[in-house]
Amino acid sequence: MKSLLITVCVFLTSFGSTVKLPSEFIKCDLKQNDFQECLTTAVQKAIRELNRPFRKVNLLGMEPLEIPELTIAAGSRIVFTQQIFKHLKLSGFNETTCSKVEFDVDTKTLKLDCVVPHFRLDFEYELHGQVLLISVYGKGTGWAILQDNHLVLSFNFGEYEKKGKKYYNVIKEELYMQPRKIDFDLKNLFDGDEKAADRFLKIARTNILEMYDDVRSGYQEAFGKIFGFILDGLLTKVPVADLFGKK
Repeated sequence: MKSLLITVCVFLTSFGSTVKLPSEFIKCDLKQNDFQECLTTAVQKAIRELNRPFRKVNLLGMEPLEIPELTIAAGSRIVFTQQIFKHLKLSGFNETTCSKVEFDVDTKTLKLDCVVPHFRLDFEYELHGQVLLISVYGKGTGWAILQDNHLVLSFNFGEYEKKGKKYYNVIKEELYMQPRKIDFDLKNLFDGDEKAADRFLKIARTNILEMYDDVRSGYQEAFGKIFGFILDGLLTKVPVADLFGKK
């Protein structure tokens, strides 16, 4: 997790003057009656726009989103091994649909309820431990697809002043993440022993949702941090007054 924090922080580090929200993004007036509905539409459109980076406002392009390194801790029931990922590429965000986005100005809390229909991960991996009572090891390339991946994100903001203007920053993030189905493949398991790999993968694919549940907290923490850093990158550049507009 430490390496994740360092690499994402490096990506989002930027010095320079305050900028306005790009014209491609919808702004909603806090006083309008349909503010929450407007915000849902605005967030939905913003996600679609992030197929490319907006460097002036510290927003990374998310198609794909590249993470140099990520480690997920071992579980406590059936996945007794760290999962080490390198050169991780995440894609499918531009297909995200958000059914509800809510912002509470008093508590400074933003909540999103979204589904990513086809969330794909491509990576290099390293495993050495025990899964489903099977000793497993390997180092190679792999992919995973999380179908209908349900995300419920919650961000708590702090507020500070810089050069006479107020800004938000992310002080806490929480993520619930539950896919309906997971497909995956790992190359070079058991140092290339294809028969052993095929046996293990067949068992693992049958039990993949139970395996995910055992390490869910690690994935939710990691991806929650990633989304938090991405949002925080925007908030450090755009003042609160410019995040919202008049109807």
